[in-house]
Amino acid sequence: MIKKRWACAALSHPAFAGISRTHLDGLIDELAPRWPAWRESSLRERRHGARRRQAGAGPKYELAFVDRLLAALIHPRTGLTTKPWP
Repeated sequence: MIKKRWACAALSHPAFAGISRTHLDGLIDELAPRWPAWRESSLRERRHGARRRQAGAGPKYELAFVDRLLAALIHPRTGLTTKPWP
C-alpha cells in the first residue's frame, strides 16, 4: 500500500501537475488562505442562506485543500480521478 505522503510527492511531480514544485508551492501559498471563504460562499449559495448547524458539524472533507488542488491540476492532463478502481 502506498502511503499518502509518497502519493502526494509523486503526483506533485511536474510530469503530472504540469507546473514546477516551486510554482505549485506558490500557488498553494496564494490560494490556501482564500479557500475557506470560497468554500463557505459556495455552500451558502447552495443552501440559499445561512448555516442550519454549527460549522464542523457536517461531514468531513475526503480531500484536503492541497489534495484538491493537485487533483484539479492532474485531472485535465491525465484523466485520473479521486475514486479508486472497483
